[in-house]
Amino acid sequence: MLNLIHARSFVAVIAARGVRAAARQLDLAPSTVADHIRQLEAALAAPLLVRRRGGAEPTEQGARLLPLARSLVETAGRVRSLVHLPALRLAASSNVGTYLLQPHLAAFRQDVGIAVEQWIGSNAEVVARLERGEADAAVMEWWDGRRGFTARTFAREPLVVIVASGHRWAGLGSVSVAELQREPLLGGEAGTGTGHLLRRQLGALAQSLAIIDGFGSTEAVKRAVRAGCGTSIVMQAAVADEVTAGQLVALRIEGVELEKAISLVVPGTLPATAPAMALFAASQGWRRG
Repeated sequence: MLNLIHARSFVAVIAARGVRAAARQLDLAPSTVADHIRQLEAALAAPLLVRRRGGAEPTEQGARLLPLARSLVETAGRVRSLVHLPALRLAASSNVGTYLLQPHLAAFRQDVGIAVEQWIGSNAEVVARLERGEADAAVMEWWDGRRGFTARTFAREPLVVIVASGHRWAGLGSVSVAELQREPLLGGEAGTGTGHLLRRQLGALAQSLAIIDGFGSTEAVKRAVRAGCGTSIVMQAAVADEVTAGQLVALRIEGVELEKAISLVVPGTLPATAPAMALFAASQGWRRG
């Protein structure tokens, strides 16, 4: 089997008329380029170069090989451009993509120089896109550890109870689960990241919460809570602006530590050179904020 790297060195030596000049073009040591030529000659059992005073020239056998070697190198370049995606395709669950991820992606683009094409949707839709190969990486509010993927938790985001500024709980620092059971809870239905966490952390108590679903987004939930339609449990980052502005009040749940493990997930078979792996490496330094 003809080695493509050796063929590339052979083409470069002929074009540059010498091993040293070709080595500079390829950013390799001259000894490495010379070794490529020797290995190519050994594989083909034929001398390919004649080194003269004016530089290197192809032998008769080398002249026959040259157009084929050029074609191989050019085809390899076209294959790379066809397979290489113009941007890293990242799928993100809605709240993470909206409230947590953007500063990290901006820094990644600036530091690494890789464009990111982002898609935001529900956790279930994000997993589906990842499994269908429509996303190179995914950022999620929960991950079930399914086989064939590698995941890293890069942040843990607290969840808080939110109420309107005029609500009777507004002056409290925390509320009990029993108190929550007596108030309409907007959102947090099964299938959402919050619903998944509530059922895992509260167990049977989660079934007694008066959950009202169908809001479709955290923005809709926040507006409903501000209007006095009930309470909700959301990521702390999702209400930072409203709490600062005094439009909403954030409370803790007594005796319960609710936080979401935010995970970055990539296919387990990706090569180390894949753009998604650069994002995976960058996520080691990510923190909330």
